[in-house]
Amino acid sequence: MARPIDHLPSERELSPAVRTKYEAYAAQGGLLGAFTYAAVVLETDDDDLAATLASIPTTLFVTSSLHDDAIDEADDWAGDRKRRLNEHVTLGDLAFTSVLEAANSLPAEIDLSPVLETVREIGRGQLGEEAVEPATATLEDAIARVDERGAVWADLAVSLIGASDGYSEGHLERLRTITRTAMFVLTVVDDVEDLPEDVANGVANVPIALYDGDLSASDSTAAAVESFLESDAPRRLEALLAERRAELEADVRDLAGSIDRSNEAMLDAVHRALTWYCESVCSTPVAQTVPPVRQREIRAQVAGDEAARRRAAETVVAGLPFGAAADSETVAAVDPETLTDAVVDLPADPLADVLVALTHVATVADGVMSTSLEEALATLERRAATTA
Repeated sequence: MARPIDHLPSERELSPAVRTKYEAYAAQGGLLGAFTYAAVVLETDDDDLAATLASIPTTLFVTSSLHDDAIDEADDWAGDRKRRLNEHVTLGDLAFTSVLEAANSLPAEIDLSPVLETVREIGRGQLGEEAVEPATATLEDAIARVDERGAVWADLAVSLIGASDGYSEGHLERLRTITRTAMFVLTVVDDVEDLPEDVANGVANVPIALYDGDLSASDSTAAAVESFLESDAPRRLEALLAERRAELEADVRDLAGSIDRSNEAMLDAVHRALTWYCESVCSTPVAQTVPPVRQREIRAQVAGDEAARRRAAETVVAGLPFGAAADSETVAAVDPETLTDAVVDLPADPLADVLVALTHVATVADGVMSTSLEEALATLERRAATTA
């Protein structure tokens, strides 16, 4: 399967900035796609079906994000406004044609009716983006809005998994809960970085709702950010995210205990999903983020004794968005001890491939979005300093 970048217009037709943005959105949406791929291939053993279904949330995320930017950033484009709007809207539309092609290529027995309804919900959510007024929004209002925004993407992925007809309703509900919680955490972390734009545009989000006061009354963007960072809001935000991460960990363990599949089968599904992500979605080569010397080091550790395998797995897990290095030292969606216990007896070659690919994915994710509150707050502070 061709990578998303292979379908882009030529460099003459598309500015480098928008091309880079497209690649970044594909890398982000591809994480949801990889989740879809792994779940589908685990039950169907059909890579073509898994790749087609996984491409749908990946590309829809690109389309939605580009169209969002056309709305949120248009006022900042000044004299270049018409060209930038044209690039964002047209490129989003072109990406959407890939979704239509994917849907058209699916076997007749695959029912996409639930998927189409979820896509409609994504559109309705964009129309209602400003329905919650920051001046009057409570924390409960803001949390409900984030839950709604994340839920539609979680529901999209799970409805595609359900279309393969391999999981019970109970399993699908567990997958839905896990994905919704993960999307909530990532969305709130992203909203920390977006705080200046959301204050300026009058958009309510959870970080703003946690602030006791009116950030829009600040003299400047830098002043608003400084007031937020010096308030109690970051600490309260950390507590909220820790609570959601604890729920995520419990739900992941519950799902793992309910799936009647061997560790080898699950490793194989993850291996195939990550291979799809690295080869068909991500435009950054693995060797760029995981140099050959580091790859050899991981493979040597995996080929070693149990202690070496544990060290290799723990190091990789610590770098994941929901790994051991999460914001709270005691809260992580992926428990390193449980994971390393599971991988001790797994085949070396696919395990090494997975650890290399996970290292790559974590590095790419860190490059296109904040995956921890600490990182988001640091980015927010740097952005404020450049506008002061």
